[in-house]
Amino acid sequence: MKLHQLKIHNYRSIKELEVVVLDMLVFLGPNNHGKSNILSALEFGLSPSAKPSRGDFFAFCPEGDSNLWVEMTFEDLTGQERTTFQKYVRNDGSVRIRKTAKIDEQNAAEISYNGYVQEPRQWWLKSSATERLTSREQVETDSKQVHELAGLLEVKGKISKQRVREFQEQYVQTHRTELEFTETLEDGPLLGTKNVAGGILPEFYLVPAVRDLSDEAKVKGTTVFGKLLQRAVRDMAERDPRFVSLRDQLRSLVGELNLRPEGATEQATALGQIESSLAAELSSWNVKVSIEVIPPELEKIFELGTELHLDDGLKTLVERKGHGLQRAVLFALLRSWAKVLQSAKEGTQMSARQASDSAYFAIEEPELFLHPHAQRQLLTSLREIAATAEHQVFICTHSTYFIDMDQYRQMAVVNKPNAEEGTQIRQCTRDLFEGQDAAERKRRFHMAYWVNPDRGEIFFARKVILTEGETEKVLFPFLAKKLGCFDPNVSVIDCGSKFNIPLYMTILTAFRIPHCVVHDEDPLPNPIPADWTDDKRAKKRQLFDANQTIATAVDTAIGHVEMLSPDFEGVSGISHTQADRKGKGVAALDHFEPMAAEQLPDRLRDVISISYQVEQNGAQNGAPAREAN
Repeated sequence: MKLHQLKIHNYRSIKELEVVVLDMLVFLGPNNHGKSNILSALEFGLSPSAKPSRGDFFAFCPEGDSNLWVEMTFEDLTGQERTTFQKYVRNDGSVRIRKTAKIDEQNAAEISYNGYVQEPRQWWLKSSATERLTSREQVETDSKQVHELAGLLEVKGKISKQRVREFQEQYVQTHRTELEFTETLEDGPLLGTKNVAGGILPEFYLVPAVRDLSDEAKVKGTTVFGKLLQRAVRDMAERDPRFVSLRDQLRSLVGELNLRPEGATEQATALGQIESSLAAELSSWNVKVSIEVIPPELEKIFELGTELHLDDGLKTLVERKGHGLQRAVLFALLRSWAKVLQSAKEGTQMSARQASDSAYFAIEEPELFLHPHAQRQLLTSLREIAATAEHQVFICTHSTYFIDMDQYRQMAVVNKPNAEEGTQIRQCTRDLFEGQDAAERKRRFHMAYWVNPDRGEIFFARKVILTEGETEKVLFPFLAKKLGCFDPNVSVIDCGSKFNIPLYMTILTAFRIPHCVVHDEDPLPNPIPADWTDDKRAKKRQLFDANQTIATAVDTAIGHVEMLSPDFEGVSGISHTQADRKGKGVAALDHFEPMAAEQLPDRLRDVISISYQVEQNGAQNGAPAREAN
């Protein structure tokens, strides 16, 4: 089963939050805005033992709404999981579960898991109708108004509750497309048993950013590494015939130890002799003595008797190595997992309330202690895990190496406008490239990535300046420092060409990231030179028409456009000959390096100042993502 939607209410910095979840989700945003709180809330929802303290409740809870809850909607259930959650499976095949916490008068947390149940609107198909419909006389009366109930009367004798439930289930199954359903959160505990969630929900592994890694790297059942190793061993135990054979041999040996053959005492096993001796000593108490050996779970051997050593010139336990190497070991285990993961096994016998085979991985700041190449390697492994059935990956990062704008659906920008509003999120889960030219736009957008692989930084910027080429990307920060308006939180992005600018505008608008577009007008000469070929005329016309495309694409609530007429060189006073001879970027720096700020051309000075201007209220925090769905 895979998590499809996550809702969080009154948890830490979060007042109300809804997240659309994909196989892989990358949370981005400034420090102290709530990224880690989202992962913590997910851990709370999936871990039955997790109990919040009073400090985990949102500080600005509305009066009368002091409960904390995390609600999870799961999709892609296996056959086993559909059997386990049969009561909660909705019409679309999903399951919706809520974990709630509230603080009692003694400051203790009361925890409950509850599922959402869909029932038909018809009263006679609801579970509450069971008592009424067990009366044959009542059914005979009701069937005059509800003719479908006549089916309950076909069997003579008393109508049992089981018979009523089977009748309801069969009718709903046959007429599901014709019925209307209501959904309510059940009053009783999930699956009717308190704390049952511990055996059925997906496993959750959180690799923290700041916790003591010396503890986390130990091979214990409570540590991240220990949990990962146990999971790997469990999977091995189910696949490796040697492990299965060893487990069977141990059971057979223990079974022999527990045998008590009839006959002479000397034929009994050592345990049998001890048993007889104890019974004789306690004969005056009139009690029987029985000694039985319970075979241990072999998987526990790896927890109780396993040590992880690393030899980097000095062989020691992993917890005695540096944090960088410790984290590398954790991630190495993840990469190994990615190589050996297999799809869920088929043909296994289904049984009620069997634990889910799903596993979710969450990593805070995976870039810590890793050089760029190691970050790329880790990202590749995490993608492999996320692409495997019943696995999902969640990341909180400040590194552009974990951002791929081609996978913009995986991005979630987190921000907190203020403490009262709480943590908010901006996502874009729809296809941004639609229409007749969608395929070509997607191709150009993908190609632009290789032109400028650093463009992922736009998700961290307070504002983005989009330019046509490298000259402006180099020159704008240089001139902004001369003018005293440089802001390191403003990113200048080289779009590769004028035609690519609308592609970037689409992404920035979808995520409500403030931006300024600076481009050349490229006007057509009048008259058009007679020596221009038809192909050159068409290209020049297309270049000029792109101005209108850009002007139409801008959302003035989040972006604005500055057009340079006739072009950047014309506004700057840079010779085209020098630009062609030295290269545009070098020629521009040579041209402006000796100038004082007041000597810069007025239009260029205005464009630089406007481009770097960031609104102090509202815009930089990001408006709600109107294109999120």
